[in-house]
Amino acid sequence: MVKARNINLVGIGLGNPDLLTKSAIDAIDRSGVIIGAKRIVESVKEDFPDKIFFIEYNTEKILEIIKENMGNEIAIVFSGDISLFSGSIKLVERLNVAIQDEKAFKNCVINTYPGISSLSYLCAKTNTDISKVKILSFHGREELLYHNIDSNEYTFIITSKAEGVKEICRKLISFGFFDLDITLGENLSYENERITTAKASDLLDMEISDLNCMIISNPDADKSIGFGLSDEVFARDKVPITKSEVRAVIMSKLDIRPDSICYDIGAGSGSVSIEMARLAYEGKVYAIEKNPLAVELIKKNIHNFSAENIELIHAKAPDGLDNILDADKIFIGGSGGELSSIIEMIFTSKKNHTIVISAITMETIAQITDIVKIAKEKGYDTEITAINVSKSKEVGPYNMMMAQNMVFIGVIKM
Repeated sequence: MVKARNINLVGIGLGNPDLLTKSAIDAIDRSGVIIGAKRIVESVKEDFPDKIFFIEYNTEKILEIIKENMGNEIAIVFSGDISLFSGSIKLVERLNVAIQDEKAFKNCVINTYPGISSLSYLCAKTNTDISKVKILSFHGREELLYHNIDSNEYTFIITSKAEGVKEICRKLISFGFFDLDITLGENLSYENERITTAKASDLLDMEISDLNCMIISNPDADKSIGFGLSDEVFARDKVPITKSEVRAVIMSKLDIRPDSICYDIGAGSGSVSIEMARLAYEGKVYAIEKNPLAVELIKKNIHNFSAENIELIHAKAPDGLDNILDADKIFIGGSGGELSSIIEMIFTSKKNHTIVISAITMETIAQITDIVKIAKEKGYDTEITAINVSKSKEVGPYNMMMAQNMVFIGVIKM
């Protein structure tokens, strides 16, 4: 029987060897070859001087080193825990493919050894309940900050060096989060460990270590995400706005998911774009608008709502729709006479799209009817809804119901 070759993926914790688990120590001790990024390898080298060390973090190059050292048990070491923003995730996936497809890896067995993460360490030090924590990483990644801070009592962030902390603090200040407590952990587990709780403005003036993470506390977090915001909350000036009740129906028909890619064509004051951005908080919204005055209003509303995931494009559709075939949710509230050409462009896609079109003029209603007919012939699910909204208005001692314009809404699901 051929002896299995052990490939050990080891989380070494925060860097202080005193925090290595017993099973991690045993796995490294059994291994003849140790592979990892420079800081990680250096942290274990002194305690295991008789090993062969390789400084490497590229997945494919690690596989080559493993292949060339099959006579040894091998340990690949990772910082923190191997389940939290760790390179081990990708490596395990690649190793599983190699074990299945490549002869050299046929008898290899993957063993995993968790370590103490910066998340668990800082939460333990600050008596923070991990089950209430939203986890983000800005280490080489883009994340939407406002929504996560606004809707979570605790947000843990792995930052990108000292400047990453200051960039986050500047964003918090721009969002109006002046008074939130930020607990910054620096050089955790080392002799020069420092844990500081301060406001964003205070951290901007501090000298900060590149090795850091933070917890932002928001005791007033609002977890509710609804739609149909009041018309009064939007900057609107003289630009027409899609009324709250109609917006609520549009959002219902679009059925936006957290990671949706959305287009708001003919965005006007941006009220639909804002509603989209609140629902697609892990996705992206493209707001297309040709009117310069409306563009300025959209900018104001993006700022007022801290809608980081909206990209404003000043153009007349179909210009500005370069990425529309990547979208899954599309609203057309104004097309400048280009509705047919916009729809033709979308119909060339092989992707599933939900298209919602609104109209108040007879001409556009007629166009929607024709478009829905064509869509039905293509086998798409379609629907047309007419919305009549009346709102009460005080007239002397009485309240009268005042009718708004009837709005037709066409829905196409590709």
